[in-house]
Amino acid sequence: MADRVIYKLTEYNSSTDEEKIVYGHTRQSLEDEMPTVSEDQHITKINFNVNDMEDLCTALNNADVII
Repeated sequence: MADRVIYKLTEYNSSTDEEKIVYGHTRQSLEDEMPTVSEDQHITKINFNVNDMEDLCTALNNADVII
C-alpha cells in the first residue's frame, strides 16, 4: 500500500455565500496561493492509498478534519 497525502484549502466568503476549494500536493503551495489567512480559510490534510482510486474518492468525500 502506497500512502500519499494531498491538501485541500476551503475558503468561504460570508458576504457572497461562495465557497472556493483548491487542492495541492503540498501545504506550502496552498499557503502561497492564498497568502491572506482568515478564519474562513481551512486547510485539510487528506491521506489516501495511491493504488486505490476508490480510496481517493472516499478520502475526498470525507475530508472534514481541519489541521
